[in-house]
Amino acid sequence: MNKNTELFKLIPCFVNQIVFENHSDYIVGLLVDGLEDEIGIPLNNYDGSILTFVHSGCAEHAHINTIHQILLKFMENAGFDLEKVYIEAKYGDITYCRLKWTKLDQSIYNVIGIGDALILHSLTACDMVITQNVLKQFEKFDSSGYLDTYED
Repeated sequence: MNKNTELFKLIPCFVNQIVFENHSDYIVGLLVDGLEDEIGIPLNNYDGSILTFVHSGCAEHAHINTIHQILLKFMENAGFDLEKVYIEAKYGDITYCRLKWTKLDQSIYNVIGIGDALILHSLTACDMVITQNVLKQFEKFDSSGYLDTYED
C-alpha cells in the first residue's frame, strides 16, 4: 500500500456529543475507532439545531417532519435504504460526505455536506466512516469547560 492509498483508508466513527458554542455555532464530538481523543467538527446554527433535535430522539415523535425525514421517506418509498455515510473530503471549512443508498443489489451515491450527513446518520443509525485524509485535518476536541452539551 503506498502513501496515497493510506490517506483514503476508511475508519468507522460515530457522534459522541453535540456542544453548543458561543450562542451561534455547534461542535460535534466524533469518536473514531483507534483514537483515544474525540475530534471536533464545527456546524452552523441550523445544522446543529436540527442534529440536536434528531440525535436527542425528539424527531421520533415530532408532529411535523424535518426535510431530512421527508427525504428518507421518499427514498424508502422508492425502495432505497441509507447504508453508509462517508466523510471523505475537506477543503477549507467545507466537509464533503457521500451517502450510499442501496436497493437490492443496486447502489446509488450522492454528495452532501457534513451537517446534513450527520443528521441523516442520526435518523437512520447507519454506518459512518471517515477517511484518514479528512481525519488528519480535524483537531482534537475537549469538551470540558462547555456548559451546554447534549450527550447520549
